[in-house]
Amino acid sequence: MKVKRMKNEKAFFGVVVLALCLVVAGCSPKISGVVRNDSSVTGIEDQLAPGGKYTGPKLRVGVVNFQNKTPSRVMGIGEAAADILCTILQKTGRFIVIPQQDMASILKQQSLGASGVIDPATAAKMGKILGLNAIVTGAITAYSEVEEGQDLLVYKQKKQVARVTVDYRIVDTTTGVQIMADSGQGVYSKSTGGVLGLGAKSSYDTDLRDGALRDALTKAMVNMLAQLEEKEWSGRIAGIKGNMVYINAGKKTGLKVGDILVVQELGDKIIDPQTGVPIGYAPGRIKGELMVTSFFGNDGSVAVVRSGAGFRVNDIVKLKK
Repeated sequence: MKVKRMKNEKAFFGVVVLALCLVVAGCSPKISGVVRNDSSVTGIEDQLAPGGKYTGPKLRVGVVNFQNKTPSRVMGIGEAAADILCTILQKTGRFIVIPQQDMASILKQQSLGASGVIDPATAAKMGKILGLNAIVTGAITAYSEVEEGQDLLVYKQKKQVARVTVDYRIVDTTTGVQIMADSGQGVYSKSTGGVLGLGAKSSYDTDLRDGALRDALTKAMVNMLAQLEEKEWSGRIAGIKGNMVYINAGKKTGLKVGDILVVQELGDKIIDPQTGVPIGYAPGRIKGELMVTSFFGNDGSVAVVRSGAGFRVNDIVKLKK
């Protein structure tokens, strides 16, 4: 009897210890975030990593706040999309990204608005002011969150799933012409678990929103990258003093001493005869050539005139092929 009682006590003690362990585990939620089809799972980030093929100058790209077209007007989702896309662009190592706040400030100063609606005239003006090669913008058209739950005896598990739909487009700031337009979806899920109802509470979490956006925009960037890299790099003349010409791009952009730059004026604005809306700029005449001799400032270069004349501030410069 004594031996049997000791066995029962040990069994009871084991059950108590197990229950205590479960309760303690339930006191703090177990959380895990999993992004479906995101860089951390599929390796899609590898396609965005700096590669050895591209050695030319980096394009200067601006990102404008995405329009919030979600039915429920999810707070801050347009701004979050722009910030996340800026980070993704910077991580590729192939672009110079103008911070979104700088874009918004200039848009406001020029009374161009910061809604994400960029027409050809606005794009061309932004190209002149900030030396941009392209503007990326778009809209968040759908966003949803659902919570799924499962009860397993004393253990409860909940999963929050966020889904987002993003429309995006790239506009050439030299011509004002839209380079590409597309849309994509993103999904992000987060699980929480607890025991006896402890630690299993799920509440609003911006990680869900940002995770879904990052998923959608990372996949979108693979498509954007191909289009952006097909765009020919160009800079602008920022100043002229005698035979010295100052360019708004330098070592950070990827220019090298000895590079030959072709100077081209911006052509005439082309207006659609039926709608009266500007559709872009015609190619301007070639004025001559410059040669990069040195660098200055944050990202500028000094060039000397090799041929031609009549250069003016805001003339376009391109690498000679």
